[in-house]
Amino acid sequence: MTSISPEERSPEDASPAGPRGNAHLLDGVTGVDHRVAILVEARGLRILPADPSAAEPQCPLLWPWSKVYRPASAGESMVFAMLDAQDARLTPDGADHARAIRDRATGDERRSGRQVFGLTRRPSAAVAIGLTGLMLAIALLALAPLSGLAARLLPADTGAASSDAVIQTLAAAHRRCVGQEGLKALEALNVRLARAAEINPPQLTVIDWKLVNAFALPGGRVVLTDGLIREAEDGSEIAAVMAHEIAHVIHRDPMTAWIRQEGVSLVLAVLFGQEAAGSIASTLTGSLLNATYTRDQEDRADRTALDLLAATGISAEGGRAFFERLRREGRDNAVGSLLSLMETHPGAADRAELFAVADTGDDPGLTEEDLAAVKRMCP
Repeated sequence: MTSISPEERSPEDASPAGPRGNAHLLDGVTGVDHRVAILVEARGLRILPADPSAAEPQCPLLWPWSKVYRPASAGESMVFAMLDAQDARLTPDGADHARAIRDRATGDERRSGRQVFGLTRRPSAAVAIGLTGLMLAIALLALAPLSGLAARLLPADTGAASSDAVIQTLAAAHRRCVGQEGLKALEALNVRLARAAEINPPQLTVIDWKLVNAFALPGGRVVLTDGLIREAEDGSEIAAVMAHEIAHVIHRDPMTAWIRQEGVSLVLAVLFGQEAAGSIASTLTGSLLNATYTRDQEDRADRTALDLLAATGISAEGGRAFFERLRREGRDNAVGSLLSLMETHPGAADRAELFAVADTGDDPGLTEEDLAAVKRMCP
C-alpha cells in the first residue's frame, strides 16, 4: 500500500507560487467548490486554499485525525468529513492521498451530531421513530404557527436571493420566456393587481416549461409556466392565477413555508445529524405540516385573489373556467405554491365554485391582443 510521509509536501501540493491544488472542498457554508491543496501531517489533515483569487473556505483548515471520518452516505467514494464542520466535504484527486487519509482517520461518525439526553447520532430504530414522532408533533403544534408570525416580522424581500437561485436553476433547465410584448402585458397586469393590494409588484418570471403551474417564492417572486399560459383560453384566466399568487406574496405564505420546513430540519438535525435530518424531513415533515396549514393558506389566497379582482374590476369567470377545466381533466392540483405539498390544496371543483359565485367585474385583465402576445412569449 502506498503511504505518504506525515510532513511530505509533494510537487502537486505546493510550489514557489503557492499550492497548486490536489483536492476539492465544499465548506458546508458558502456552497462554493474550493480548489485546495491537502497535506497529510502528523497532527491531522492540513488544507491550503489553492486559488488566491477565491475567498477562503469557511471551515477549519486543520482536521485532526481523531475528528476525520468517511460519511456512511459516501458509499465507496473517497469523500471525507470532519466533526467540527459537519457539512464540509473533502474529495482528494488522487488515490494515494485518499488512502493515506482513510488509514489515519479515526473520527466516529456517530459523534457528528450534538447529543441530546445522551443520545448519539444513530439511536436505535425504536427510539428514532419515537423521537421523530415527538419532534414532528411539537413542530406541528408550536413551530408551524410561529413560522407565520416570524414571516410577517421579516422584511418583504427576505429570501429573494435564494428564490433567484431557484429561478436561475429552473431557467437553466427550461429557459426564460423573453418576448417583450408579452412581458409588457403581463407586467402591466402584475402592477395593476399589486397596486390594488398596496404592495410593490412581485418580480415576475415566465419559464418555458410545459408543466401547467404557477408559484410564489420568498422575497416577492412569482413564476408562471408556459404550460399554464397556453392552457388559458381567456385573459381573465391568467389574471385569476396571478391574483392568487400575488395573494400568497401578500400573506408571506412562501416565507412561512420556508421557515417552517427549515425549522423542522434544524430540530431533526440536532437529533439525527444533518444527513439523516434531510431524509426524515423530506418524507415526513411535508405531509404532516403542510396537510394542516397549506389548505388554509390556499383558501385564504383564493379569497384574497377575489378581493384583488373585485378591486380592479377583472372578471372572476376566468378562475371558474380554469379550475373547472382542470377538474374535468383530472388535474385538480395543477396550480399552487412550489413550497407546498400539492395534494393538500383545495380541489379544483371547490375553487371553481368559489370563483363562480363571485361578482368581481367583467374586465378580462388581458385583451385578446395582449393574450396573443403572452402566448407568443415562448416560441
